[in-house]
Amino acid sequence: MAEGEIYRVTVTHNVVSYIGRVAEAEAAGVEVPDSKLEVSTQLARNNQMNGCLDGDYHFDHIEVAKHFAVLALDFAKRQIERSIEEIEGTTFAQDAVWHNPHHGLAAGRRH
Repeated sequence: MAEGEIYRVTVTHNVVSYIGRVAEAEAAGVEVPDSKLEVSTQLARNNQMNGCLDGDYHFDHIEVAKHFAVLALDFAKRQIERSIEEIEGTTFAQDAVWHNPHHGLAAGRRH
């Protein structure tokens, strides 16, 4: 790895949409967290504020970026699995509405 390379993982709608090197011209303005705790804090803050993991996460090694991407996707996978279980376990009346508690939308809001 060349000195100063930065890698970005972009999460959109709780799905990893990009993993790649940050262009040298853009890298000067990008801060890379010093620890896993800082990345976890950013992740938790995004989830709390937006109800999802969406955001850009930066790393100084591609393998760390890759590992983070897998963890983010695993988080989304577990949310989907819980949602499937809840829907399958719900008895619906004709006019019933189900709200996904694992999604950031307010109850009753329609898409």
